[in-house]
Amino acid sequence: MKRNAHDQNEEQEGRLEVDSMTQEVDSKTQSMGGESDREQRKSNHRWKLVSDSGCSLLVPDGLAGIDIDYAEVPFTISVDNTDYIDEPGIDIEKMLEHIANCRSGGRTSCPSPHAWLEAWGDAENVIAFTLSAALSGSYNSAIAARHMALEKNPGRNIAVINTCGAGVFPEQLANIIYEGIEDGDSFDVIVSAADKAVREIQVVFALGSLDNLIKAGRLNKLVGYAAHRFNISAIGVASPGGRIELRHKFRGMKKIYGKLIDTLRETGFTGGELVISHCMNEDGAEKLGHLIKAEWLDADVSIVPASGLCSYYMGKGGMIITYRE
Repeated sequence: MKRNAHDQNEEQEGRLEVDSMTQEVDSKTQSMGGESDREQRKSNHRWKLVSDSGCSLLVPDGLAGIDIDYAEVPFTISVDNTDYIDEPGIDIEKMLEHIANCRSGGRTSCPSPHAWLEAWGDAENVIAFTLSAALSGSYNSAIAARHMALEKNPGRNIAVINTCGAGVFPEQLANIIYEGIEDGDSFDVIVSAADKAVREIQVVFALGSLDNLIKAGRLNKLVGYAAHRFNISAIGVASPGGRIELRHKFRGMKKIYGKLIDTLRETGFTGGELVISHCMNEDGAEKLGHLIKAEWLDADVSIVPASGLCSYYMGKGGMIITYRE
């Protein structure tokens, strides 16, 4: 039967309406699929942040829907025949007293590849942070562990970042990673953002003693002899290559607070988040924190005890200040 023009037009309009509805459904399905992919990347892959005890992270509480964990791999400080494992509960006062009474001064051992592997566990996405490679073999040890892990399971994502620094790093660093995971960014994008943030972190050292740095070959022996004989204190910064660069040397500790404020100004601190880790010097850290807040009104200062390794190198009364430019 022959269809008239009116029937044909109605049929064509019907097809157009169906096609339009189909395209709209497809568009919504693709959009939902994109959201689903991002949610899957965010929630179905376990994340782990791991640092050695020479460069801890301030880590905020986890975000909803993100399976993320944080762990530290300890250094070992050996004095005579005693090993002090740098983990919660280490008796830093006893360790430093032992070192002071030991002619050799003790030695440190970085985490083994096995220790890194154990800390990573079976997490699918791992970002490891190490003490400056210029000061320790921890970075090389973590790289060796990464090769071993990927040989066993090539599908894992594991990145090792040389921080070129030491101490406790601001919460901003962990937040950058959290935000990337929350946004569904790829592993490589998140690692790139974390690495960039690490390069922007400044490290300032207030050294209570130079003795162990000298014995470990981290500073010139002539400088160490003069420092020991004339009661010289020092303030240093982490160089771009991750070595300790002395900025100010002076007798006694009375001038240290003003010199630290000067050094923060010199290195570009303008306010914001800052962390002070101290070796048995909470009162001194509190005093410095008040001075910083008086100088920079928007400064957000966190004060934490230093690890055993950092205490070993900077000595009793020492402090490490870290902030992001």
